[in-house]
Amino acid sequence: MLDIVSAENLPKADGIDSLAAVSALKNFVIATNEAQARAGAKRNCVLLYVPAYEFDDGVCGELKRSGGALVFSFADVLRQKGFRRAIVLSKMRLALAQCRRGGCAFAVATLAKSEQEVRNARELVAFAAVLGMNPQEKKIAEGTAEKLVRK
Repeated sequence: MLDIVSAENLPKADGIDSLAAVSALKNFVIATNEAQARAGAKRNCVLLYVPAYEFDDGVCGELKRSGGALVFSFADVLRQKGFRRAIVLSKMRLALAQCRRGGCAFAVATLAKSEQEVRNARELVAFAAVLGMNPQEKKIAEGTAEKLVRK
């Protein structure tokens, strides 16, 4: 299994075959607002990360056309506590539902910035289950991440 991380030189956890740093990926886009999300979604084979997990359905359509995927970050959940964690998870579930409706791909990663945020493969699979992915979608998400990181 491949994991995408924000920092370089982090250790690999159990079950993680390789790590890909965001800084080394030319097709990784961080969109902080709606306009950046729409522009980023138009790029070919993009890994789009929207920290707010709030965007319109047009972004999913553009991701589908461009062959890109939306990235769900486990670190976003880890950085929150209490009811804020529940809000982030709820936004992620709504974004996943938008991806399903729009037919765009999605991927799960830690986007860890420190050693404390690194997670193993079982935890990433469990995170995907918490988001509401079925076993088939989990495998597709894993394959999508590996395919787009290699491009």
